[in-house]
Amino acid sequence: MIMLQLLRTLCFGMACTSTDLSHSRLVIGCLTSLLACCLSFMTSNAAVAQTELILKFKAGDVYQQKVTTSTITGGVVAEKPVKTTLQQEMLITTKVEAVTESGAGKLSQVIDQITLDIDLPNGKSVAYDSNQKEFSDPLLTALHKTLGLLDGAKFQFTVSPRGEFSDFVIPPELAQIAKAQPQGLMGDSLSEASLRRMFEDTSVSLPQGPINKGATWNRKTNVKLPIGEIVSHLTFTYEGPENETLERIAVGGDIEMTPAEKSPLAVTLNSKKLSGVVLFDKVAGRVESNQIKQVLEVTVAAGGQTNDITIESEVKTKLLPAAKE
Repeated sequence: MIMLQLLRTLCFGMACTSTDLSHSRLVIGCLTSLLACCLSFMTSNAAVAQTELILKFKAGDVYQQKVTTSTITGGVVAEKPVKTTLQQEMLITTKVEAVTESGAGKLSQVIDQITLDIDLPNGKSVAYDSNQKEFSDPLLTALHKTLGLLDGAKFQFTVSPRGEFSDFVIPPELAQIAKAQPQGLMGDSLSEASLRRMFEDTSVSLPQGPINKGATWNRKTNVKLPIGEIVSHLTFTYEGPENETLERIAVGGDIEMTPAEKSPLAVTLNSKKLSGVVLFDKVAGRVESNQIKQVLEVTVAAGGQTNDITIESEVKTKLLPAAKE
């Protein structure tokens, strides 16, 4: 209002003294300076505009996500090139059972379906679908003993507006099986900690309070395998709006590997790359999509042989459109 009143005063003064050329030039100069000042003030305010990214929950809401994991493993073993590809898809339905006073969502999630396609080095291909209950292939039968347990299982947990998980509960029957699970190549895949990580990876870690473009925050994840423990140090960077509703978050970071003491394989991590993008719907307060890529180059020593292997993996999470009634 003060700037508007000054503009009116200057314009009135210029009209009343239009015969005085010098005064008119002075008024025009002042008016130009004031307009420049206003423009500078407006643009500086726009530059420091902040955005707050928070998850929003509404009791009764139901939505579905598709999680796709692709892995390509390649290298030279016994002087022969080998390559294995794996693609896994999971359909997960989430329901908001209740919302706490702090805005956290009490959620239940059910894995509706798991599909798995594997191309092995010997030319054999394997296709698994959890909706199928009987298998003639021994490998599929072995996979179903683990993956089949997850199909239809209901998990419950609480997620804060910042994406923090708590009160994670797995079905009692699954907990009993997980305790008896042998530590094979699947590692601790059915343990409560491992299953919790799986669901956390479909969400996102968000910062506290309003942020500016370029703001960063961190998150640490880990997975235990028979060969050792892999720890990922994720760094999120807010890159600003993708469009009117979506906010873009870049993902980077570092990866560490700690070899297991009694592993029959000695694995050395030589190089690693990690990158990704999260698109966050600020209106709905949900992750629209999440994509993480990593490339690991490792050396594996076993039985007197040493092999260099490259592992490329990508995990995509996509919010599916609501079903039409």
